Amino acid sequence: MGNSTIIIVFCIGLLVIVWYYWLRRGQEREEHPDPSVYINGLRAILRGQDEQAYAYLKQTIAADTNNVDAFIQLGNLLRRLNKPDQALKIHRDLTYRGNLSAEEKKEILLALYYDYKALDNEVTGIKAINEIIELYPDDIPSLKMLLRWLEKTGEWKEAGQIRRHLDKLENVDSGRRLALYKVFEGYALGDKGDRHRARLFYKEALHIDKTCLAACLSLGDSYFDEKRLEDAIRYWMRIIELRPEAGHVVFERLKKGYFETGQYGQYADTLTKLLQACPEHLTARLELAYFLEKKGERSAAREHYVIAQDNHPESLMAKLGAYRLNREDGREEMAEAILRGALKLAVKKEARSYTCGECGLVMESKVWLCPRCKAVDSFPSAK
Repeated sequence: MGNSTIIIVFCIGLLVIVWYYWLRRGQEREEHPDPSVYINGLRAILRGQDEQAYAYLKQTIAADTNNVDAFIQLGNLLRRLNKPDQALKIHRDLTYRGNLSAEEKKEILLALYYDYKALDNEVTGIKAINEIIELYPDDIPSLKMLLRWLEKTGEWKEAGQIRRHLDKLENVDSGRRLALYKVFEGYALGDKGDRHRARLFYKEALHIDKTCLAACLSLGDSYFDEKRLEDAIRYWMRIIELRPEAGHVVFERLKKGYFETGQYGQYADTLTKLLQACPEHLTARLELAYFLEKKGERSAAREHYVIAQDNHPESLMAKLGAYRLNREDGREEMAEAILRGALKLAVKKEARSYTCGECGLVMESKVWLCPRCKAVDSFPSAK
């Protein structure tokens, strides 16, 4: 073999080596993409720089199709940019991958939930939350999302199961809320005319929380509807005995109950008993004063108005009552009629003003499930 042939063979070999080395380096670059691009994308998300974040994330997934988190973040970004349909497509496509870890599946499913929710399809989104719970039965955030959905849709039995599980995980006692779930189950039966079975749920609620106002109130109402007036009064009175500060929720009921049983005078005794336990209860004080006025016991009524003014100087009703009783002029009949109506209206307004702590809905009567936002136990007691 001549020297020229040797040189040619050497050059060819050298070119092969160089080509192989260049090819290998290219493959290594593909296998190990620049991580700074992805990091810059995450930083842009944190800074609220959506356009830059989108560019970095697109560059990241173009260089590394195995970066599942980059796909998730890109979908979340699109949803935030009011493109939930595009976000859903990206996240749903990820579910078809076969090599996902349990944690990656969880993040994808959570993203899907928010995609569906943004598309007003929370029913399907909750299926994703249930899948998370199948993977992680003790995942507290997912359990709370499911619980809120069950409350919203009125699935009280299932809500109770989830709430008990959360109580064990968080080491808390949700007896008050669990009792309300039972009351709501009773409501559904009562609406169907099955008062007897409804009362069983109300009584079960009282076994869970003996101070459950909703249960006492509902039991009294149910018995009243069946003309079992003594039983109705007994459960309404239980509210005053257990929670005197909340006694105003049954004032109108008790008046009607006592009237129909021929014991109307007992109403004043009930109010007096309540005031002994809770002397600064403004509504009870004014209600008793007004009741005594109707009976003609003006001196006793005046005394209660004075006490009400001393304890609640901001109360217009107390001032008006004292004013009316102390006013001496020649137009007593007209003044009395006007002020009686004003006081009666004011008493009702002050006793029955309830605002939902979640959505701000104002109700004239006490409820334990907001009719607008479906929040449970979101109406604090009226003052």
